[in-house]
Amino acid sequence: MQILPRSMPEAEGISSTALRKFAEALRGLDSVHSVMVMRHGRVVAEGWKKPYGPETPHMLFSLSKSFTSCAVGFACAEGKLSLDARLVDLFRDKLPECYDPKFETMRIRHLLSMTSGHDHCTMADMQHAPDWERAFFRTTPVYEPGTHFCYNSGASYMLSAAVVRATKESLCDYLRPRLFEPLGIAPRLWELSPQGIETGGWGFNLTTEEIASFAQCLLDGGRRDGRQVIPAEYLAQATSIQSDNSMNDQPDWKVGYGFQFWRCRHNAFRGDGAFGQYAIAMPEQGIAIAITSGLRNMQQILDLVWDFVLPAAQNSALPPAAEEESALRQELAAWAMPVFTSAGAELPRRIYHLEANDLQFKELSFASLGDHVELSLDGETLRAGFGFQADNLLTWREAQPRRVAASVRRISDREFELLACCYETPFQWHIQLEFGDDAVTLVRRANVCFRTADWPVLRGRRS
Repeated sequence: MQILPRSMPEAEGISSTALRKFAEALRGLDSVHSVMVMRHGRVVAEGWKKPYGPETPHMLFSLSKSFTSCAVGFACAEGKLSLDARLVDLFRDKLPECYDPKFETMRIRHLLSMTSGHDHCTMADMQHAPDWERAFFRTTPVYEPGTHFCYNSGASYMLSAAVVRATKESLCDYLRPRLFEPLGIAPRLWELSPQGIETGGWGFNLTTEEIASFAQCLLDGGRRDGRQVIPAEYLAQATSIQSDNSMNDQPDWKVGYGFQFWRCRHNAFRGDGAFGQYAIAMPEQGIAIAITSGLRNMQQILDLVWDFVLPAAQNSALPPAAEEESALRQELAAWAMPVFTSAGAELPRRIYHLEANDLQFKELSFASLGDHVELSLDGETLRAGFGFQADNLLTWREAQPRRVAASVRRISDREFELLACCYETPFQWHIQLEFGDDAVTLVRRANVCFRTADWPVLRGRRS
């Protein structure tokens, strides 16, 4: 369902040719999954690499932090929370008998600006604990709060927990009437901690258009349809420089950090998430951009925005350019993830008992059925097509089922390779299967690794 108005690029003072070149450059990266460009509050270009699509939510990773920041802003505006509230006062029941005295001066604003005083992301200490809030207070700040920038998703989780305590609602329930409904954001999944609290710093999922709706609201100073949605004073603070991150290497990661928002070059700002999930606001150009990706080098995307989109914005409408606009639409309509092309093959089903492995898979079965193959692990089957992507809903030791589109090619009588696109996430899997006379070896590698890393090699013998 569309929630934003559409327009022609030239009508909004931006060249279709420039946007086509931008789209071509994005297509050349490995890999951008979707893009939506808005000018003057209207969508002027949009595209998805099939099987990614407009109705499919995408994992946001740390772009989730910017939504958590908005929740803090609402709670502060309603007098339920304060930027200067001390963590120890909010979480007295979670404090250990002995804790670092620097926690006494740690405030909500320090968590927002990534200046909690830690020298590492505290989720490394918290993620395996049964109670994340208690575990946070067992970590050791190295610096005085407010004096040192260190990106810390554990701090973002504590913001989520603080909002839940202050409002007595879940983060999603609290944001729904205040932010989600005004922006047309449907009820979406947000990962929970062991305490049942939204993780805050990651774990949220949105469609590209929902990200774009958020980006446009940010660009408009928190307004939508003539109404102030996000508190204006808070948003101005959140998107301005609150801490110095000039120690970072990449050019758009060293020009200042706000309250769970990054400053960019060219007086722009953004929320972003691992592997290239973006909500970008360019106030001087009146442009908002949403992008989802599976990239190792996230700076590449921002470089293309500055190279192609920023200089293309003009102060007035341009003459209609039907041919150029048609070429832009054709470019974006042709976007697609790679698909293996290979002739089909017939191979009777084989069943193998697997050697002990860290994933605790016991049995692998494989059959090639003419136009597709079926690969099963402990009875859960991935179908992959010869020359087409077969659609699947698959768990395979993931925290939740994933929608997976997979194709396959036959390398030899003994070797098959599967290409699987987890199209609600940044992840793609290459799966190599090699068969001996009575043995099988499976190797699965991911394009990018975060919580979904490469598997151990699986080996087995026929029953």
